[in-house]
Amino acid sequence: MKIWQQDRTFFMGNSLFGQREMDIREKVAMKKGLYQKDAMRIVTTANNAEKSIDKNLDDIKGRVRMLQQENEEYNAKVKELNDMMAQAKEAYGIEDDSQEEKDLELLKKEYDIKKHGSMELLTDEEKSRLKEMGEPTDYQKLSMDLYKQADYWKTQIEENQEQVSGDGRAIRNIKIDRLKTHGMVDAQIAKDKMMEAAAKEAIGMLKDDAVEKLDEKAEEIKEAAEERKEKEEEKEERIEAAKEDAKEAEDMVEAVRENISELTESAVKGSDITREIEDEIKKIMAEEKLLEEDLKGLNVDTGV
Repeated sequence: MKIWQQDRTFFMGNSLFGQREMDIREKVAMKKGLYQKDAMRIVTTANNAEKSIDKNLDDIKGRVRMLQQENEEYNAKVKELNDMMAQAKEAYGIEDDSQEEKDLELLKKEYDIKKHGSMELLTDEEKSRLKEMGEPTDYQKLSMDLYKQADYWKTQIEENQEQVSGDGRAIRNIKIDRLKTHGMVDAQIAKDKMMEAAAKEAIGMLKDDAVEKLDEKAEEIKEAAEERKEKEEEKEERIEAAKEDAKEAEDMVEAVRENISELTESAVKGSDITREIEDEIKKIMAEEKLLEEDLKGLNVDTGV
């Protein structure tokens, strides 16, 4: 946090943004975190879906390989049974155009119709021959037993092959759907768009907060300017009052100066009057002293 505070530039370094900027930064981080969580959910969901598809494909491909391997084994069994039927035919000395071989083929046809619902139906002649045939020979019994075993494995092979064909179609459809949907690509695009939207919203939040703080600071500056203006007006009023007070003081000084002049003149005149009075008093006292001496002389004369 200390490093971030040192490195922050326009938004973080401006003194207009104090603790409030930390709040908006946390909001932006929280909003970005929500977008990231949603984006990751999309990607994770798509990724999980892709993994699920991959697993499904792997499972299908694994099953195909297993079925193909089984068919190889089943084909080997069928070949072995066919070889055993050929050996039985040779052992019993049966010719291809013999009635016993023809009856065996008719028994196989009847079996296939009953077992698999063959589209090839028995003719009336074949039905009559089956009724006339009687009990199968030992060769026919052995061959039919081997034929039925081979038929079982052929049936397994056909079922496996149908499953392989179905799995092949499923694999092709999955791949085609994947090409159409572009799951991970679409998820990545959605994630990028979401993060782009988060960035734009974060910029918008920071911008709105910056504008708000600038407006608040501008209002503070305006109020401070008005306050200073008021103070300047008050200062000018005080200066005018001081000038008036100074003028009054100057007038008072001038008046005092005039009074001092008058007092000085009065004092001077007062001093002259005082001297006159003193002289007059001295004169009176001298006269009184003279009178006192005269009275003393009169007393002396009377005593004589």
